[in-house]
Amino acid sequence: MTETGSQRGVRWVKESLALFRTQPHVWMLCSLAYIVIFMVLPSLPFLGFLGLISVVIWPVCMALVVMLYRQVDLQGHMVPNEIWQQLQRHFKPLALLGASCLVYAVLATYLLSSELASLISHAPTKAGMTESQMTLFLENTLSFIVKVLLLLLPLFIATWFSPMLIALNGYPLLKAIKSSIAGMLQYTVPMGVSWLVMTVGMLLVMLALGLVIGVLGALIPMLAQLLMPLLVFAALLVINALMFAFQYISYKDVFRAAPQV
Repeated sequence: MTETGSQRGVRWVKESLALFRTQPHVWMLCSLAYIVIFMVLPSLPFLGFLGLISVVIWPVCMALVVMLYRQVDLQGHMVPNEIWQQLQRHFKPLALLGASCLVYAVLATYLLSSELASLISHAPTKAGMTESQMTLFLENTLSFIVKVLLLLLPLFIATWFSPMLIALNGYPLLKAIKSSIAGMLQYTVPMGVSWLVMTVGMLLVMLALGLVIGVLGALIPMLAQLLMPLLVFAALLVINALMFAFQYISYKDVFRAAPQV
């Protein structure tokens, strides 16, 4: 019986969860390192320049984590040294991919800079806003968010598979980007179903956590205040780790016939 796109998408989610459960503590540590490098450090005072560096090295780090998932999936254990040696041979095209992402991000920021400045200048002040002004501000904000997402969509499509295609299949930069775009377009339905299932699942988990914290808050307010940030951060770690697992599972299925280096 032929597998439909929806069934494939659900299978990807199940396989991603199964792969995450093999070594959840290790994957959450990888997720923590990723968040620190790409979110925490660039946001610290006087370390803003790390944001530019992190974009360039991002494909390397992403390929590293996905290749660790692949190694555990195929061999049942993890040997980071082997992964690192393989990555070193493809460091240049991976860094070029990161530099391309940086150029695209700069251009996207330039295109939206005037609209962002307009939003900031019309932001609510202490003096308040009339109802019509607030409605207009919210409409402009929503329009800005939609434009940001539309500008980021091509980057997302071009980079979902390309780091693995460079590191595992030895594709040159342009071929990796074109193949990533082709793979995403060909498997739009399973990708969409997978994202929908995972998004709904994440929302349900967050809702359940919210209910638990609400009950604890009614019984022991101090305990709820301590647990709230910890639970939210733990959920973020799990979600991020699952995204890497899903990235590997979808790559393995889409490019299963592609020759490995």
